[in-house]
Amino acid sequence: MSKQPLATFECIASFTPSSNPFTATLNLGLHELSWTFRDANNSTCRIPYSCIFGYQAPSETALDIEQDVEELIRTAVEGKQVIIHYLEFTMPNLNSAPRLAQACFLFHQRSDVKQFLTRAKELKVFPKQRRILFLINPKGGVGRAQTISNTIVKPMLEHSGLEVTEQYTEYARHAVDIAHKVDLNAFDALVVISGDGVLHEIINGLLSRPDWDQARRLPVGVISAGSGNAIATSLGTRNQYVAALAAIRGETAKMDIFSMSQLDRPRIYSMLLFSWGMTSDADLESERYRWLGHLRFEIAAFVRMIRLRRYPGKVYVLPPKDGDSSALPPTPPHSPDNTAPEIRHGSLLNPDQEPPKPWRLLDLPYYTFLLLLNHSSLTEDVFFTNEIRFNDGIMRLWYSCETRFWKILMPFVMDQQNGKLVERGLMTGIKCGGVLIVPGVEGNPNDPSTHEIVDQSVTSEAAKKQGIYTKPGFFDVDGEAMPTTRTLIEILPNFVEIIVPEWYNHPDDKEEKSVLGRVKADLILELSANKQGEVDRIWEAGKWLGVMALTVTAYAIFFSEEFQIWSGISRPAHVV
Repeated sequence: MSKQPLATFECIASFTPSSNPFTATLNLGLHELSWTFRDANNSTCRIPYSCIFGYQAPSETALDIEQDVEELIRTAVEGKQVIIHYLEFTMPNLNSAPRLAQACFLFHQRSDVKQFLTRAKELKVFPKQRRILFLINPKGGVGRAQTISNTIVKPMLEHSGLEVTEQYTEYARHAVDIAHKVDLNAFDALVVISGDGVLHEIINGLLSRPDWDQARRLPVGVISAGSGNAIATSLGTRNQYVAALAAIRGETAKMDIFSMSQLDRPRIYSMLLFSWGMTSDADLESERYRWLGHLRFEIAAFVRMIRLRRYPGKVYVLPPKDGDSSALPPTPPHSPDNTAPEIRHGSLLNPDQEPPKPWRLLDLPYYTFLLLLNHSSLTEDVFFTNEIRFNDGIMRLWYSCETRFWKILMPFVMDQQNGKLVERGLMTGIKCGGVLIVPGVEGNPNDPSTHEIVDQSVTSEAAKKQGIYTKPGFFDVDGEAMPTTRTLIEILPNFVEIIVPEWYNHPDDKEEKSVLGRVKADLILELSANKQGEVDRIWEAGKWLGVMALTVTAYAIFFSEEFQIWSGISRPAHVV
């Protein structure tokens, strides 16, 4: 790929309006802005376009007035000055915390500014002007959404050029109502400042509309302010500065959705997970520990490992038809009345309907763990596996009937963040195109009057010896409970648009967009590695200075009589 500049300008550059300026040559490349100082070192600075979130420049009217450099400095420097705001990574890790930075360029002529801005917009250096609805959940997680909005998001939006509208959720499931009623023509994106739960509500609100096929195309994003933050962690936007940058620049990716159907009940959509057993119990029971933040999941999971339940039921799976997302239809089939996406295997919701081939029954006596996961992270602290791609049209199911405490505990202790949870023999993983779950006991777990034993073998002596749980467990959908009953889960491939950083990519994805994302990621890592080298050199120099200071101090304490007398360590000898 050519690194020759596409446009070159002469200017005076500095890192803040008040810092020392230097004459420089400013270059616009294919993916980065760079400038070389005309000093003894000819040092060069570089900014990836994908890290720029705003700029300040003179208005179009001001640019029509010509002035020379002397008059500009004497009257109004701002008339020929462009200030670029960006994120700077100082460590070669895209999950590290970046810092806010800016670069200031003073051009010689106003016509140069105009030409620079025109060329920069052609190269997509700056964020595209868009209209975004920010939905803030002030009570999400540990209640930090308002603080994150005021201290991180709003300062970054100030010079972004975006048209921003804010709205707060005021009651449970308010986000569903907002998404159901939002004017699709008034906004170009909808971003939540909350956790995975509110994003789940947004998806369900959009897909419950009569115009769902248009609503699903509205890009959605998340700036993490919850407890789990699995979606943001999987997308590489766990850091709120990076998430705000992604929302401002507006890059999107297609995302699969799980469709969950139950007889005579509204359909529920999931973008993260469906679970039954230990993970669902721990997730939903952790609500009592919400004040602990993300630690609540670890506490609840440990409690549930000690008091593990064995859930009876039948699980049928449908093999995936095709793992190539590019072969999937861009528009899903509609239901006959066009009110929702089609349920392809809806007849299986009939209790008397046995799934035909190629559906197959999993051969387990009971389940302690069952998980359908659409993203690589289960929470911000649990990196489950890198096998998952959220846009390949394939469902990935993990299940187990393991009951030994140490066998369950060790993977969650040793492999929480290395992606090897699935490699310890704790669970079986398969790819599938659909799942039918028939629990042995149905009902609302919190309402005994609704409990109904569907499979009579649950009450047998053999079941009692096995310790089969005779109450319904939780069905967990993105952290929300749904009725525990016969449930059909299908996948809607490439169904919604999710906001991602411009450098987002999956190692196994060979599409042009993902390849370009890797190029941008490599550029940031290259520049941050250089920054890390500077930090290491400063740290090394600091260590040597510290050693020298300790050496001088030790010498003074043990060998300098004057210092010992001055500090009171010893007294002067009495002179007779």
